[in-house]
Amino acid sequence: MFTQPGDGAQGRYDAHVQHLYQAHTGVGPGGAVPCQVCGSLPAVHAVLRAHQGMFLIMRSRKREGFFCRSCGTSLQRQMTTDTLWQGWWGVMSFFITPVTVLLNLGPRARFRRLAEPYGGWRPPLDPGRRVLARPPALLILTPMTVLALVLGYGITAAALDDGSVASVRAGDCVRNLSTWPDQDLQPVDCASHLAEYRAARLEDCEGDEYLMRLEYAADAEALCLKLLGSG
Repeated sequence: MFTQPGDGAQGRYDAHVQHLYQAHTGVGPGGAVPCQVCGSLPAVHAVLRAHQGMFLIMRSRKREGFFCRSCGTSLQRQMTTDTLWQGWWGVMSFFITPVTVLLNLGPRARFRRLAEPYGGWRPPLDPGRRVLARPPALLILTPMTVLALVLGYGITAAALDDGSVASVRAGDCVRNLSTWPDQDLQPVDCASHLAEYRAARLEDCEGDEYLMRLEYAADAEALCLKLLGSG
């Protein structure tokens, strides 16, 4: 177990001795390993990662060691921020980047469980602003958010539109919402003023009618479209 130096002259002396001991040995009181950046205690082992995509090539970075709450949080935020705006620029990097960001969440949680650092030979690093509050992260997250909204809208629209087409049988009447030779057929009541054509079997066709596209046939039966009033 290690203890935090107390106040007063004796506490300052103990802190001075602790600083010298940690600076020369890399080990804190009781064998505890201090932060490798500032020498503070407590510290925890962690592996921090960053990724950079450069279209045809890519580079991954890793920093492993013992870090206190402040230094570890600072490094995690900086490396994650760098990854968020540098990591996407490549085919493989596009998939590696989110994995790298997720892997950094583990060390982030461990740093947050640590007490405030003390006893280092230099001040701990400033954790700085949260990742999502930094301009580089906002720069890449804004278009990603817009893209996600667009994709979400498209998926929702596709789900609402089942893509079904008219189901037409011989004797049914339809109208064409497109311009021939394109077909966008809509079944209508034969008594309606909107009705334009009546579907008929090929043997009942005279040869000058339009052939209906097979995707509209209810029974996959080839039909023609006879202009109403032509016979």
